[in-house]
Amino acid sequence: MSKNNWLPLIISLGILFSINMLMISSLAPSILLKQFVSWVIGLVLFAIGTQINPKQIASSKTLIFVSSCIALLLPILLNNITRGSRRWIDIGLGTLQPSELVKPWLMLFLINTNFPLLILIPIAIIMVQPDLGSAITVFMLLIPIIIYNIKLVKISIIAVFFLILASPFIWNNVFHDYQRHRVINFINPQSDPLGKGYNVIQSQIAIGSGGVWGKGYRKGTQGQLLFLPEKHTDFMFAATSEELGLIGITLILVSYYILIKTLLKVAFSFTHNKQQLLFTLGITFQIWAQAFINIGMNLGILPVTGIPLPFLSVGGSSLMALMFSLGVIFSS
Repeated sequence: MSKNNWLPLIISLGILFSINMLMISSLAPSILLKQFVSWVIGLVLFAIGTQINPKQIASSKTLIFVSSCIALLLPILLNNITRGSRRWIDIGLGTLQPSELVKPWLMLFLINTNFPLLILIPIAIIMVQPDLGSAITVFMLLIPIIIYNIKLVKISIIAVFFLILASPFIWNNVFHDYQRHRVINFINPQSDPLGKGYNVIQSQIAIGSGGVWGKGYRKGTQGQLLFLPEKHTDFMFAATSEELGLIGITLILVSYYILIKTLLKVAFSFTHNKQQLLFTLGITFQIWAQAFINIGMNLGILPVTGIPLPFLSVGGSSLMALMFSLGVIFSS
């Protein structure tokens, strides 16, 4: 691993950490300490990840897969219902979201197995919780595996064809009511401006009102006066845009660009280590996809799916899993 890759990693994470702490102190100061602790734990997990060689855990792939599935089943078995879903495990001092924590482990399984489509089992479990956003991001871990396997490419083309044919059935019998409403209100949020379309409309107002320089720290009306829901989680991008303006979101986008460019550079340096190459590509694609989808739903150009903004949305499970993943990537 070239030492030149460490500096852009530190710069990008340093900027994201600073914006994260600044915005949480503005939007939700009561959980600032909790988020800071998540960053500290994340750094510890990063250090642990640097000691893991993806190529050497092939013998443990079955244990990793089974353990991940059990972890995903726990919220369902424990019946911990929060806002109509069973995604979290209460550990006393806080909650953990297994669907976030298992992502790097499922990626480690994928790069060491000859049966990558087994990933559909944990995806199905996540859908039962239900958590469409996490199911989408876990499925995206499979993309690099598909690209590097011509048989999976053919299977994927056939699967997409049948998925299109089955889309009416999926819409009527698989999607939950709230998921259908999200798609409908994505197409026309004004159809229910005070109900299902409210979140997107308030997000667009917050982003547009920020201007170039923003309204200032703790001066965002949409976020501070609670017009913008989930301002420190799903709609952190909109809240940041309102208070820090175009300057703030430019810093965020530049940070993601530096991080993703660095990870791609690292990935293609593993030309003789397929496992490390695929793991790095999988995590890189996950970070890009989550950022793209989250920002897209904040702007109103994609349906709201509840996918967190990497390193910025409040959520210890997502942050810790990402930091551990980065540690594994930089293990060589």
